[in-house]
Amino acid sequence: MFEKLDRFIKDNSEEILITGGWGEDKISELEQKLNVSFREELKIFIRRYGLLMGYGVEIAVCGKNGGSRMVEATQNYRKAGLDERYLVIEGDGELAYCLDNESGKIINWGLDNLEVYPVADNLESFILADLEEAKDNW
Repeated sequence: MFEKLDRFIKDNSEEILITGGWGEDKISELEQKLNVSFREELKIFIRRYGLLMGYGVEIAVCGKNGGSRMVEATQNYRKAGLDERYLVIEGDGELAYCLDNESGKIINWGLDNLEVYPVADNLESFILADLEEAKDNW
């Protein structure tokens, strides 16, 4: 899992920052804050990367300081009606890209209509497409 993303990171190491991963204690803490058990691919992401930034893309599941924008954003969007099965991977205030914690797919959810739109089949393909597009526009 994440082999293509690992290859992209290696090939673009000058432009990619990874803060480092976290262990099971931190994963459990994040799960408790959101009252869910994470899918295995999200746990792997947290263990391997924690926070990944490059070409203007930032996937901030859990940074070096232990804070989690994913947890904060998910809690905020839940107050606005986001279903509990979704975890916010990226959000800009009006819309959020979320991991469907049941299916593993990535969806787009907007505050304007509270609708769900499919975006990617899995976390790796979403992050990789995001990074590749950003790199092309860099």
